[in-house]
Amino acid sequence: MEERQSERPHSAPGLRTVGGMARPRRPTKRRAGGGSRRTRLDTEGVLGALAGSARGGVPAARLLRALGGDRHELRSLQRALRRLEREGRVERVRGGWRIPRRDGLVEAEVFEAEVTGAGRARDDAGREHRLLELAGAHPGDRVLIAPARGDRPALALQVVGGARDRWVGILRRHGKLLGIAPYRDDGDWWLRVARGDAGGAAEGDVVAAVPATRGGRRQRAPDAAPWVRVVERLGRPGEPDADFAAVVWRHRLPTVFPDEVLAQVDALPASGTDERAGRLDLRDRPFVTIDPASARDRDDAVCVEAVGGAQGGFRLWVAIADVAHWVAPGSPVDREALRRGNSVYFPDRAIPMLPERLSGDVCSLRPDVDRLVMVVELAFDERGETRRTRFHPGVIRSRARLTYEQAADAMERGDERVPEAPMLRDLARLARILGRRRRAAGSLDFELPSPSFSLDERGYPTDVRPAARSEAHRAIEEAMLAANRAVAEWLVQREVEAVHRIHEPPAPADRARLVTELTAAGLLDGGSLDELSPRDLARALERAVGRPGERWIHQLALRSMRRARYSARSQPHFALAFEHYLHFTSPIRRYADLAVHRALKAAIAGEAPALRRARAETIAVRASFRERIALEAEREMDRIKACVLARDHLGERHGGTITGLAPHGLYVTLDAWWLEGLVHVSRLGGFFELDPNGRTLRSRTDRYELGDRVQVAIAAADPVTARIDFELEERRRGRRGSA
Repeated sequence: MEERQSERPHSAPGLRTVGGMARPRRPTKRRAGGGSRRTRLDTEGVLGALAGSARGGVPAARLLRALGGDRHELRSLQRALRRLEREGRVERVRGGWRIPRRDGLVEAEVFEAEVTGAGRARDDAGREHRLLELAGAHPGDRVLIAPARGDRPALALQVVGGARDRWVGILRRHGKLLGIAPYRDDGDWWLRVARGDAGGAAEGDVVAAVPATRGGRRQRAPDAAPWVRVVERLGRPGEPDADFAAVVWRHRLPTVFPDEVLAQVDALPASGTDERAGRLDLRDRPFVTIDPASARDRDDAVCVEAVGGAQGGFRLWVAIADVAHWVAPGSPVDREALRRGNSVYFPDRAIPMLPERLSGDVCSLRPDVDRLVMVVELAFDERGETRRTRFHPGVIRSRARLTYEQAADAMERGDERVPEAPMLRDLARLARILGRRRRAAGSLDFELPSPSFSLDERGYPTDVRPAARSEAHRAIEEAMLAANRAVAEWLVQREVEAVHRIHEPPAPADRARLVTELTAAGLLDGGSLDELSPRDLARALERAVGRPGERWIHQLALRSMRRARYSARSQPHFALAFEHYLHFTSPIRRYADLAVHRALKAAIAGEAPALRRARAETIAVRASFRERIALEAEREMDRIKACVLARDHLGERHGGTITGLAPHGLYVTLDAWWLEGLVHVSRLGGFFELDPNGRTLRSRTDRYELGDRVQVAIAAADPVTARIDFELEERRRGRRGSA
C-alpha cells in the first residue's frame, strides 16, 4: 500500500550498496579451520554486484575487486561480461559496465547549449537528442534524459557527471600527496589539494572543496587531476552534518531556495476574508490532523460522521491544503517545486519542496486557524460502498493537532482526554470496513515497516525500531486511499487530463519466479505462470503470517513488483487492485498532487483544462524520477544512521534472527535494535552454497535457514561503506515466528 509508506527496495536481494555499488564484503584469506576463498564470477554474482551501480559504468577491474577476485581472474570476468552483454543483461558504457536501465531513461553528453535554455546531447550509442531544457547542464556534462516521444524534445532530468563547482569528499593522504577521495559517491575520482589549501582540515575529515584557480582559470595537475582548495570542514564520517552534506551532494539534492522564490513567498498576503469567498464553509465541522509527532508539514485533515446509528453508514470529509491557491503555474515557486519534485525526509531533518512560509505556515492546517482547503466528501453505506462523492473548495478550522499515539489511545483504549474521541472511534470503524472491502478485492498490504530512529539532541541515533502501525495509522491510510481513488475516478469519467499513479503487474519472468516460490512454499494453490491476480497474491501473503520465512516472503513479493510511477494515462494499480488511482492528498510535499489539485479545481469551476497531455507527461516523468532520487537518498541515510548506532556498540553480543540469505553470507536482524548486518561466509568456515529457492545456505556440515535464531557479535560498522558486519558466536535451536 502506498500512502505514507515507501516502496520497493532498490538493491538486489541480499546485497548492500557500497559506494554506489551493491557488493558483498570481500572475502578474507582462508583462516585456520575456516572456509576457503571463493570468487562469485557466475551470472548471479556479477549481476548482484552491478545491481546497485547508480551512475556511469563500473570498470571490470573494480568489479573484480568487489567480487573478491584476483588479478588472474580478470579475463574470466571479462568473458562473463561479454556473454551477459550478448544476452542483453548488461551493457558496456563509457567507464565500464552496468545493468541496463529499466526505467527507459538514457544517459547522454551535452554538446550544445542554446541561449533559450534548450540544447543537444549525444548518448553512448551515438544517438543525438534535442533537449527541451538542460537542467543546469553545460557542454561536456553528462545528463540523464527521458527520450523524446513523437515530435516533442527529450527531457533532461538531472546532471549525472561532468565538471562541478563544489565537491564533497574525505581528505586523504596518498604518499606525499594530499587529496580528496569519494565519500558517499560513485567513481574513483581523486582531487589534489595543494599545500596550504586544506583549510585546517585533518586527514579523514569530510570536507567541501572548490576548484583552485590562478588568473581566473581552473588549475590541473600534470596527470589531469584537478587542484582544489578546501572551503569547509564538515566533520567526520558518521557526524550528522557531514553525512547530510555528503548524501545531499551525492544525489544532487537542492537545499537552498533561489532568491526570487523566497521573495515571491515573502510577498504573499495573509489569508483573509477575500480568500474565503465562494468556498464551502466547514469551520463548524470537527476536523483534526493526525500525523507523527515529528511531522514537519500538516496538509491533510479528516472529519467523519456516523449516519443512522450503529448499523448506518458514514460521511467522510478529507480536507487537503489548497496549495494551488497560493502557487501559480509557471511562477518562481512553481518552477522550483517542479525541479525538486517532492520533499525529502531524513531522520533528523527534511529538505522541503516548498519554502517554510508555505509548508509550515500558510498551507499548514494548524489548529484554531482558518485554512483554505480542497475537500473530498464521501458518503458510504454500512458495507463501505461509496454512495455519493462531492468535491469542494472549502475553508476549515482544525480542532486539534493530534499525534498518531494520541489518536490511537482514543480509538483503541477509549481515552476521552481528546474531545474528538467519539469521532475518532467512528473513523476507526469506517476504516476497518473500508480495509476489509479493499483486501477482499485483492488489495495488497506489505507488512515491511520502515526504520524509526530515536536521536539525541545532537542528531546521533540512540535506538532504532520498526515504525509503528497503530489503528490510527491504518485509519488515516484508508481515508487517504479513498480520497485519492475518488478524485481519480471522477477525473477519468469526465476525461480531464491529470497525473495518475499507476502500478503495472509483475514482468513475466518475475511473475513466474514468484508463482514458483509461493507454490513451493505451500502458499499458492494451483498457481499459473501466466496469471497471478492481486487477490491470489493477497491470499498467499495472509497464509505466510506467523511463518519463519514471513519477512522473506514479503521481500520476495516486493522484489517481484514493478515500481509504481506517475503517468499521464490512467491504468490499473496492481498492488491496490484499483482501476483508477492518483495522488491528491499531499500537495505540500509532492508536485504530482499539486498538478492534480489544479486539474480538479479547473474541472469543478468549469474552466479550461489546467493540464494538457504533453504537460501531464512531462510532470509524470519528472515526478517519478525525483521520487526515486528521494527514496534512494532516504534509504542511504537510514543505512548510515544504522552504522553510526552499531559503531557505538562494537564487540557487544546480541541475539538475532536470520532474515536474509545470499551466496556471500547470512543477514541477521538483532533483537536489541532493528539493525541488519552480514555474517560473511568467510566467517562461517567451510564451503557454502545457497539453495535455488534462496531459503537455505548449506555446507557439508552446516545448514542455515531463514528464521534461525543466532547469537552474534558486532564486528564492524562503517558509515563510509554503510555496512555492518557481524561475527557468528552461537547458533541457537528453534526459530522465531516473526522472522
